[in-house]
Amino acid sequence: MKYVLDTYALMAYLRREWNYATVRTIILESLQGRHETFMSVINLGELYYMQARKSGTIQAESSIKFVRRAGIMVEPVTTGRVMNAARIKATVSLSYADAFAASLALELNATLVTGDAEYKPLEPSLKVLWL
Repeated sequence: MKYVLDTYALMAYLRREWNYATVRTIILESLQGRHETFMSVINLGELYYMQARKSGTIQAESSIKFVRRAGIMVEPVTTGRVMNAARIKATVSLSYADAFAASLALELNATLVTGDAEYKPLEPSLKVLWL
């Protein structure tokens, strides 16, 4: 099984919010080779700036190191991925970074892990595991 984590999912995990256990299970099972877990480099950047604003740059750097240790595959931005995210953003009211997460999940035929209701209009074509 393939999962794409958006920034919401990682923030929930890192801050140990009430819904973090689902993300924890996905990460642990990915490290065991039971799943593949991905995120867009755009969402990695969003994670950094959100952590830096709330908790400072040391915590932001720690978050990026965690993503690498957790075996989450950070996918680069290509022209094709930019255009696919732009097409999604043009049709649905969601953030630009969220459009990259949705686009990556669709491209990889993966399940998007999130608690962000902005993705609802993309269902059922987008598989979502709601936190």
